[in-house]
Amino acid sequence: MALLQSLAACAATPVENGPTEYLDEKTAATVTTVRRPIIFARERRERAANTRDYVTLAAAAVNRSGTITYVLIAYVWSTVDMRGAPSADTAETLAVAADDRRIRFSLEGTRAQDQGIALPVHAPPNQNSVPNVYRTDLATLRFISAARRVAVQVGADDTAPVYELWDDEREALASFVKFMNGEK
Repeated sequence: MALLQSLAACAATPVENGPTEYLDEKTAATVTTVRRPIIFARERRERAANTRDYVTLAAAAVNRSGTITYVLIAYVWSTVDMRGAPSADTAETLAVAADDRRIRFSLEGTRAQDQGIALPVHAPPNQNSVPNVYRTDLATLRFISAARRVAVQVGADDTAPVYELWDDEREALASFVKFMNGEK
């Protein structure tokens, strides 16, 4: 019985981490996303106890008639309010510090729909959060998923606040990369 339970747990793991895929009816693109996003946070004790600002980071692939583009979708949000948080203007650049590399991403367009994604992808509970879309590739996503240490900065300035890993879903990102690469 224990062996059967172990086998069932092993068989369920890839599905639990595997990506989701849907046809976006507004853009006619097939969108594949990570099952769960990676969430980063920074403490904001100057506003209130246990207050944090967050960055939700989700990978997606957009397939338009066989042409696949890879993007990172980022939301900057807070549990209280966005005063003092980076504005949409400073979200033009996102930096991911992964191990010894600092990977900079530039805002790809003004709207996620312009990139083929009309439905919100892992939007945070805050209804005012705007998705920022950054173009990337599978090699970069693979590197981030395998990194020992990952953090995020929103904005081009090296002194921008650092958001530390809060909800580590790099396994879901690794599963997404394997799926998009044709691996099982």
